[in-house]
Amino acid sequence: MAQLIFKTSSAPMENVPLSRLRTTIGRSARSDLCIPDAFASRLHAEVRQEGDSFWLQDLGSANGTRYNGMPVKSPVPISSGGEIQIGETVMVFDDEKAAPVHHSTLIANHTEALDPSKTISFQSRKIPTTEFLKGQFSSRNDLLGLISKVGVALLGSSGVSDTLNQVATLVFEAVPADRCVIMLRDGTGSEEMKIMVARDRGSEEQLQEVRISRTVMDEVLKNGKSVLTADAQHDPRFASQTIALQGIRSVLAVPLSVDERNVFGLIYADSPTWETTFTEEHLNILTTLASVASIRVENATLLEERFQRERMERELELATEIQQRFQPSGPPQIEGYEFQGISFSCYEIGGDYYDFIQKPDGKMVVALGDVSGKGTAAALLMSSLHAAVHAQVVGAGTLGQTITSVNEYLAENTPANRFVTLFAAELDPLTGKFVYINAGHNPPLVGRCDGSITQLGSGGLPLGIMAGAEYETGEMQLNPGEALVVYSDGVSEAVNLKEEEFGIDRLIEVVRKNLTASAAGLRDKVESALSAFTETAPANDDITLVIVKRKA
Repeated sequence: MAQLIFKTSSAPMENVPLSRLRTTIGRSARSDLCIPDAFASRLHAEVRQEGDSFWLQDLGSANGTRYNGMPVKSPVPISSGGEIQIGETVMVFDDEKAAPVHHSTLIANHTEALDPSKTISFQSRKIPTTEFLKGQFSSRNDLLGLISKVGVALLGSSGVSDTLNQVATLVFEAVPADRCVIMLRDGTGSEEMKIMVARDRGSEEQLQEVRISRTVMDEVLKNGKSVLTADAQHDPRFASQTIALQGIRSVLAVPLSVDERNVFGLIYADSPTWETTFTEEHLNILTTLASVASIRVENATLLEERFQRERMERELELATEIQQRFQPSGPPQIEGYEFQGISFSCYEIGGDYYDFIQKPDGKMVVALGDVSGKGTAAALLMSSLHAAVHAQVVGAGTLGQTITSVNEYLAENTPANRFVTLFAAELDPLTGKFVYINAGHNPPLVGRCDGSITQLGSGGLPLGIMAGAEYETGEMQLNPGEALVVYSDGVSEAVNLKEEEFGIDRLIEVVRKNLTASAAGLRDKVESALSAFTETAPANDDITLVIVKRKA
């Protein structure tokens, strides 16, 4: 895996893997790689992966970024061994393949004989040995043989289902049961049980209907006790309609658990014949089998949960990478203007969208959208918004036609409880004139040279709510030295540890005080004010900023 190796005189070398498609570097805690360098901007630079290659881009930093001693003015490809300098921090880019893993073999230099009189312990579940079961097995070898057979048989099981079917087969071999049922808790934290295996002797087919006495289940699951009855029809403890109707003669039931306080399932066996009567020896055999099986079932369950978790993590990483590709690879370069955009998701993936789209006639479309909700659902709708906006802008229609078409598409393909707020503006670089539509979004700010702040609110309903909605188009002139600041509600509604909101007034004050800064500088000032206000409070929404600055 590619990595950055820190090379400083005051600290030992430290390796930072580049596991993301885009890795931001800066002094801000929101950067993927936070460096405590006084000469670094809060959002200083970015390393971006494109296929098998990596590119370094300066994010409009105050003091610049150098690669192999040369200033980085535009995205540059980087190669293994190249040095990146940010302020006084020097990092070496390394793209070497991971070193092979060498496995060691441990050879014991002596062995110790096992004392057969001691209890064999499996993760704090004590399994009785010959001393405990004296008189129940013909010899010590019979018991050890059973444990060994169970262990070997379950060793090859590949999952929970396979393991439980193996256990059922061993039950039929160990005791003269005609039916075996294995149940586990459903894994949701409730007390409900789920039938995992239900088979008759000599059949691999699962029984379609299974009825087990509730009294038996409660005794095993709630009290953690084993159940043995040789004559269930006349046993007053278990006299029930279920047992009577099915004509059950003998019943065995033992808990599945790795400790006595946590019963996660049971093994149940019964027989309807008078010729087969379960004895205490059968109960001890089934208890021993359940003790060994419990550990294997628990391990198989944990293994499946780990595989499921790893699969979801891989899918989330892929979704994050896809979403990052939706973001512009860099700000557009138009003479006389500066563009900056940045987005931080409060989860791995988010629902904020921003874009710079160059039109064939030379005009620039600037957009920022916020999908209702958070997480995966919002990210999926955001991808639809991205595709719809690009498709309509390429069609070379007016901005009003573009937004109307996007709204029709989302209204037809979006659930009723989902919508999108969007601010979209079309800039004519020759005149500085903006044509814009605000579809239910936070009113963007325009910082004027005289120190005043204008809010842009023309538009209509959020997108996706109602087909056929009409949108009002507004116009605005951006003069030299002025800036357009578009933001998501994750900025204005950010809260601190006292549950106070950052608010629009604080944002207006930051823009007013820093209007003479570059677009990147203004972006950093807003982010710095947010960080100082929220301190260690976790983000409760995605934070996205788009800034267009016309040079003075």
